[in-house]
Amino acid sequence: MREAFFIKRAYVNFFRNFQNNFSSIINVAVVSFFALFLLFILENAISFIEKLVSSNSAIIILKEDSSSEDIGGFREIIRSEKIVESFRYISPEEAFSELNRTFSLRTEAIDIKPERVLPPIFEIRFYEGIDKESFERFIHRLRQGKGFKDIRVNMELLEISFKIKRYSILYRILLYIILCISSFYILSNTIGLNLNNNRREEIELVELLGGDYMDLRVPYVLEGLIVVSIGFCLGLLVAVTSTHLFVPLISSILSSKVFSFTPMMISWIDATAIFIILLVSGVTGVIRFIRRFIRGLYEEDSI
Repeated sequence: MREAFFIKRAYVNFFRNFQNNFSSIINVAVVSFFALFLLFILENAISFIEKLVSSNSAIIILKEDSSSEDIGGFREIIRSEKIVESFRYISPEEAFSELNRTFSLRTEAIDIKPERVLPPIFEIRFYEGIDKESFERFIHRLRQGKGFKDIRVNMELLEISFKIKRYSILYRILLYIILCISSFYILSNTIGLNLNNNRREEIELVELLGGDYMDLRVPYVLEGLIVVSIGFCLGLLVAVTSTHLFVPLISSILSSKVFSFTPMMISWIDATAIFIILLVSGVTGVIRFIRRFIRGLYEEDSI
């Protein structure tokens, strides 16, 4: 019976203080929208760089005098690496033939032995999720192999990928901290205004029910939950609609003849995490204000 009364009371308070609550709903919606949209940009930046890394080949160059056993050893090393998506061995003869075909060279009359002028090489492609530790471990294994000479890879692109992934963790933590602070003060200020406006009536209801001032918490905590839920759903709706509009444009701009890029949509894991953060921090702010309010009431009674 008391639970039903508290739920009804939260419903009545929500519409009685609709102006304050509507303002808070808009604030929560704006905060949710920007948080979701910024995470959308971050995830797609990481995905795009990883796609670039995966589409660029790396070349492992062996020494000219490498034996078939040496080449077989490197083949096993490359095959056993999880960060390597695909690879192919290019012998000196194949490389020489490809050079002739590409540059229209006529070397038939010249006695050239490809194995003396060209090294054996491996062409490899990395998986999109490559990380710095795995890459460095792979390079260390290659250098330990007999016959290894050099590896040619776009290190600038790899370094950008590693930095974005590393700083994305700090970016998320900072964003979540801002969300906590925003939700905490938005709801504590809103519910504080509502509670002060209904001060006399709430005290009379508590006395009529034969309860204590702690019973004031329940309707206003429920009211805060309603504000956060509606605000977040509104922000999520706007964010999802915006990303659906941006995805075809981003895809057409970033795609090229080398590879096609389809942006990721908003992650439901991110959306759930943001909702929980808003909910917990907002309710914490409400409870904190109500405790201060109740403490003031008890002090008034003791005077």
